[in-house]
Order: sequence, then C-alpha cells, then structure tokens
Amino acid sequence: MNNPLIQQTIPEVHQELERTVQSSINVLIQGENGVGKDYLAGLIYRRRNWGGKLVICDCERTVRDQTSIVEQLTSPSFFQILKRSNYKDTLLIRRIDLLQVHLLAQLSDFLEKLGKRGVFSRNTLLNLGIIGSMEQMNESELPNHILLNKFLNSLFCFKIEIPPLREKIEMIPQFVDRFLSVLNRELKRNVTEIASDALEVFLRYHWPNNLSELRAEIERDITLTRDYDTIKTSVLSDKLLKFAHKNGLCHKGV
Repeated sequence: MNNPLIQQTIPEVHQELERTVQSSINVLIQGENGVGKDYLAGLIYRRRNWGGKLVICDCERTVRDQTSIVEQLTSPSFFQILKRSNYKDTLLIRRIDLLQVHLLAQLSDFLEKLGKRGVFSRNTLLNLGIIGSMEQMNESELPNHILLNKFLNSLFCFKIEIPPLREKIEMIPQFVDRFLSVLNRELKRNVTEIASDALEVFLRYHWPNNLSELRAEIERDITLTRDYDTIKTSVLSDKLLKFAHKNGLCHKGV
C-alpha cells in the first residue's frame, strides 16, 4: 500500500529520502506508531536497487529472538558482507528502541572493537547502507537511553523523522481521498467520498495510531457504505462516534 503521508505531503521527508537513496549512508527512521516507518524503510531499500536482499532484524520479538539477532550481527563476517559493492544486501534493524539493555551493550562493544582493530573506519561503518527504525520517544521514557544513544551514534549519523498525523491535520482530506482510491480498488467497491460532517470528525479526532488507524477506519467505513454512496457519520466506529458526541460534532439522531 502506498503511504500518502510520505509520498505526497511532506517535502522535508522527500528531500531526506532522496539524499538517502542516492548514497549508502546509514539512516535511522523515527516516528510514532503508525506513521509509516516500515513503508519508508522498504521504499529506501527498493529505491537503492542494489540487487541484494533485505535482511530484517526485528527487535519487536522475544528476548530469545533478540539474542539470535545480536548473535547474527556480531558474527565475524556479517558486516563484511554488508560492505560488498555488488548485489549488496540491506540490513534493516527494526524497532531498535525495544532491544534489551544487555544486548545493546553487547552490540555497542562489538562496534567499538571493530573500530579499534582497524577493521572498519567510522566513515566505513556509517556508510554500509543500514536502515534502522524506532519509535519517537523522549529520553525520559527510555530507561536505557544512554546505551541506546551510544549504539545509535556509533551506527547512524543521518535521521529521518516522520511527523505524527495530528501535526498534519490540514492534509487529512488528501489522505482520505488517497485511501478511498486505494481501498475501493482493493475491496472492489465504489464508495464515492466522505460526507462533510464525517470529515469534520476526522479533522478533529487526534488519531493516536496515525495513518494506520486512519486507514483501518476508512476500510471499515467503506464496508458499511453502499456503492456509489458517501461515508456518513452514522457508519463511523464507536470510538469516533463517542468522540463526535463528546465534542458536539454529531447531528441529532446519529
């Protein structure tokens, strides 16, 4: 699925994306849940078109899985493989912020030793084409933020921050139109548009899970709307209806 937030509406993200795909610089993608971090990581991989595979190390897993990931990353040949210029694999370290503290320490120590041994210069290490992703959180929310920052600073010097949907409320009509087009095609439906009062609810709602929540809402609403009709307030999910009633956004009888 295309991500309209990244593709169409955030010029600064476009600029940073272009810089990333035209180089082998490591990039850290930050943003709240649901803003499109996974989509952007996949887009960078596809746009670079190096011919190798995307190696995903997903830290949103059990401690055992995380341990296996760190064992893989600290194997003698792993970073040497990433250094190859032809048919180069791309490493995606997903949700780095969830990595256990002792594993973060192990990775940081390993990278430090690589530098001390002269195996990798800092410049080489920062240009292996690695992609990382993590939730956007305050340091006070990360008890392991000192170790995390040490690891991030050793591997990333370039960051792309995707803003939350609540900071791009004026773009919601464009997002809605895009999702309507995509989901009508996927669901083989013909829902024409969203009614103005329902759109007003969309514009006022805070969308804690960002675009993923918006997409899920529109998908649900399409299934409850007749073909060639508009999405009305009456078909909105209970959480949006509750929000609408609380804020005086519903007409009587809805």
